[in-house]
Amino acid sequence: MKKSIFAPAAAWGALAILTIGGAYAALPLAHPGPTVNDYTAAQSQRAQAAARSAGFGELEIVMVQDGNFFLNGQRQGQSYSLTVTRDGKVYSSSGSAAAKS
Repeated sequence: MKKSIFAPAAAWGALAILTIGGAYAALPLAHPGPTVNDYTAAQSQRAQAAARSAGFGELEIVMVQDGNFFLNGQRQGQSYSLTVTRDGKVYSSSGSAAAKS
């Protein structure tokens, strides 16, 4: 019985594709696990509410670290990278033309 060295390589390749493809997807409402990057659904809702009250819509959480949320959002046809701090302050990048879907 011959064993193929390609089967393990193919499995790792598939895993890499799934991992890379998922790396750029939006984060879930609550991020599980005991790290500084954890957050609850209530925290994400507060961050999104702060961004909405600053006039941003179509929000997508990109990353969270130590209670600070990093989001993508849109306002008046422009796309922005946003930071929402633990105390609810919203900081935005300069806007760029929003991608049309």
